[in-house]
Amino acid sequence: MKKILVLFAVLCSVHSFGQVEGAEYRAKFIEGNRLMEEKLYFAAINVWKELAAYDQFNANVNYKLGYCILEANTHPERALPYLEVAASRPANPNYDIFNVNDKTAPVEVYFHYGRALHLNYKLDEAITQFERFLNTVNDRHHLRHSAKRQIEMVRSAKEMLANPKKLTIENLGSVINTEYPEFSPVVSVDENALFFTSRRLRPDSANENLIDLVTGQFFEDIYVSYKDRDGKWQEPELLNINIDGHSASINVSADGQTLYIYQDKSGVGTLLSSQLVGETWSEPEPLPSTINSNSWESHGAITADGNTFYFVSDRPGGYGGRDIYRVVKLPNGNWSKALALGPTINTQYDEDAVFVHPDGRTLYFASTGHNSMGGFDVFYSQMGEDGEWGAPVNVGYPLNTVDDDIFFVTSADGKRAYYSSRQEGGFGEKDIYMVELPESERAPCLTVLKGFVVTAEGTRVPESTTIYVTDTQTGVTKQYKPRMRDGVFVAILPPCVDYSVDYRVAGKSIANEYIHVPCETCYNEIQKELTLNPVDLEGSAVKTLSLRGIATTDDGVVQTREVEGTKTVVTTTDGEQTHVTKAEIGTLVFDKYYKYNERMIPLDEARFTIFMNDLAELIKKYGEATISIEGSASRVPTQTYRTNENLANKRAEDAKEKILTGIKNKGLDPSRIKIADVNAIVQGPRYDNDPVTGVTKYEPYQYIKITAK
Repeated sequence: MKKILVLFAVLCSVHSFGQVEGAEYRAKFIEGNRLMEEKLYFAAINVWKELAAYDQFNANVNYKLGYCILEANTHPERALPYLEVAASRPANPNYDIFNVNDKTAPVEVYFHYGRALHLNYKLDEAITQFERFLNTVNDRHHLRHSAKRQIEMVRSAKEMLANPKKLTIENLGSVINTEYPEFSPVVSVDENALFFTSRRLRPDSANENLIDLVTGQFFEDIYVSYKDRDGKWQEPELLNINIDGHSASINVSADGQTLYIYQDKSGVGTLLSSQLVGETWSEPEPLPSTINSNSWESHGAITADGNTFYFVSDRPGGYGGRDIYRVVKLPNGNWSKALALGPTINTQYDEDAVFVHPDGRTLYFASTGHNSMGGFDVFYSQMGEDGEWGAPVNVGYPLNTVDDDIFFVTSADGKRAYYSSRQEGGFGEKDIYMVELPESERAPCLTVLKGFVVTAEGTRVPESTTIYVTDTQTGVTKQYKPRMRDGVFVAILPPCVDYSVDYRVAGKSIANEYIHVPCETCYNEIQKELTLNPVDLEGSAVKTLSLRGIATTDDGVVQTREVEGTKTVVTTTDGEQTHVTKAEIGTLVFDKYYKYNERMIPLDEARFTIFMNDLAELIKKYGEATISIEGSASRVPTQTYRTNENLANKRAEDAKEKILTGIKNKGLDPSRIKIADVNAIVQGPRYDNDPVTGVTKYEPYQYIKITAK
């Protein structure tokens, strides 16, 4: 159990260095042993340092000092000179840990000396010491298996060092990193918010008298940094949800509204979630008992759709050490029972720091198993068509090192990753780094809708602003809220799906649009800018609106067509930003959302006129155009048309008639229009006899969609 002690208690437990003899030496020797037994290695280091300064060639004291430095794990590489002294004399098979007069070291000195050599990249020497240890002890020694495993890791290190990957690794710099440890980065999907964990002194020095005696460091706190308009990280802010014990960042939902954290007050880790309310985070709530247990849960990550949660636990029944588990959301909204991922991912050693890419099919995690080159290494696995995870791949050197490399997360486009590592030249014990990933290791494809809600100068984004994104085939609707601080909202759009997007303020629909994500698409960013100008905040009545990327009219209905000066910006996987136009994509799309029982498209409607002008240009350029029409009706009963199938057909046939008439009015031969498909569909949720309160639920399925190529 980790213990909280005030700083003066640490200082009082160890006196200043100086000459120690006789009874005082014995007392300090006993104190050092006691601290080691309680795993209070930081305090023990100070005791053994004092005794080593007095008796610098004492193998016993040097062994214990080196061992404590390794176990404190702040700068374990610094254990090397002490263990070198301890291992320079033959080990004592009859070693007595409590004998103050014994100046020899136990046989375990060779094992721990090998660990220190490994951490200092003295790989051949490390193997020699591990083999020396194996040749000294019998088959029943408790460290024998560990020594063999250490040799495997050293050999993996030699192989990876001989075949380094060409990676560009960048320390995030002094704005993020300090002389204290920084780790566990969590990046929002838009890559404008970086949550991370730090053991620094708080800005108000509220934690200056409390330390973790095991490490001699402050307890973990969560911070967040935001990028400015120039893309530079700003001064980190301490979150309002930290406690006096450990609080650590582990994951954030795709929409940026839910933060998942780890807290430890009594030595048993618990996973919690906190909601963004305005600009502050709500009181964290523990995740349900299917996730948290009486064991140690150390990390977790949720998929972009919110339906699967992966987490790390050392609960009984696993494969060994800490393992990665999964729960899925049931139809009733509860989480299923936890299921371990299996031996492809989990090993007899430790797995930790799980992260799932927004595509839902790429899993990153840290492990001391598999072909780790030392400590925790970062691995990734990709889900096959059968839904099973593939064999983990070590991301290689120099991203992985002989020390712990852990807490690895990627950007949505898969081009960059953020992780924490202890490397030479850093600012502190651990720093946060960014790495440019090779194309071969980037995650599969998806589309990200990134939006910005812009208000008049001096006004705030209305808290009621909500974006509803509906899968038009399944009828599943998800809602997204913009960040109050900057108006940003983000939605992940998987491929092979048509979406309707409804922008609302105070429950009133102010704009709609249709987005089609083709099956063959790779990574794309669709950037939208929603301008509210001005807004009556008390009544929340939108007086004027413009939505960059889609044409708008005063009826609040939109058409996914690009207009000069108000274009959708799409960023593709090659990193180039382009303004998408009909000439580049060869496709025109018009969609109109209807009120109950509406079906007509007025020929003089501004949006339809724009569409017909573009269609005429398309025909003149290519000689003909192929049209697909989809008429949709919700499941709300209709007496006027008897059935919703009839209403959907009427909408589709009316659209077909309007297109042919409009082309004829432009002096073009209607035969140059090829009607490929005229589909009528009925979709959306079951009608719940709620014609007033359920309007927002059914309107996304009342539409006509026309595609021209």
